[in-house]
Amino acid sequence: MKPTVFLVDDDRAFLKSTTRLFESEELPVLAYRSGEEFFENYKTGHPGCLLLDLKMPVMSGLDVLEKMRKLDLALPTIVMTAFGNVQAAVQAIKLGAIDFIEKPIHRNPELLELVRRTLSRGRASSKIQQEVRETGERLRLLTNRERKVLFLVADGHSSSEIANMLEVSLATVNSQRVSILKKMAAGSVRNLISLISRYRFTHRPPARNTITSSKKLP
Repeated sequence: MKPTVFLVDDDRAFLKSTTRLFESEELPVLAYRSGEEFFENYKTGHPGCLLLDLKMPVMSGLDVLEKMRKLDLALPTIVMTAFGNVQAAVQAIKLGAIDFIEKPIHRNPELLELVRRTLSRGRASSKIQQEVRETGERLRLLTNRERKVLFLVADGHSSSEIANMLEVSLATVNSQRVSILKKMAAGSVRNLISLISRYRFTHRPPARNTITSSKKLP
C-alpha cells in the first residue's frame, strides 16, 4: 500500500479543492466528511498521514484523536486549526497529533512540504531520523530548568502559569523562553511546539498490535 493522505473535514468544497491539490502533486489522497466515515473506511496499518480538521459536528477532531488513541492507531496526524488558535492545537498534540497548520491551508507555503515530511516519517527516512537526532542533541543543551519550561510551553501553558508552577518570576521564565528558542533553533513558539510534538511522536511506544519488544524508549 502506498502512503496516503487521509483528509477529514466536514466542508465538501474544501475536501474537493484540497483533494485536487494533492492529486496535482501526485500524492495519493482519500477524503472523508466526518470522523465516523474515516473510521468506517480506514484499514489498520495503511501507511500515510491524517490531515484532520478540529472543528467538526458530532465527532470533533479531538474526538477523533481520542478514539485513535483507544484503538492504538499510530497514524501520524496533522491538525488544521483556525488562525491563531494555538491552544486547540496544543490540546490535539497532547492527544497524539504531531503537528498543526492554520487555515486557510491553501495559502500556507509549508503545507505540501509538511505533508511530504509527515508521509516520509512513516517510512523512517534518514532525513527524519536526522531531525529527531538533532532535536535530542539540542535538548541536551538545555539546563534542567529550561527543560521544564520547554515542556510546559509545549503543553500550552502561558509564561505567567509557568512562573507560578515553578515559583519563579515572570521575567525569569521569559528569559528562559528566549534561551530555549535559541538553543532549539526553533525561531518561534509555534515551531517549538511542532518540533517537540514530532520528537514525542517518534519516541512514543508503538501500538499494541505492533509491539515486538518490552524495551522502553527514552
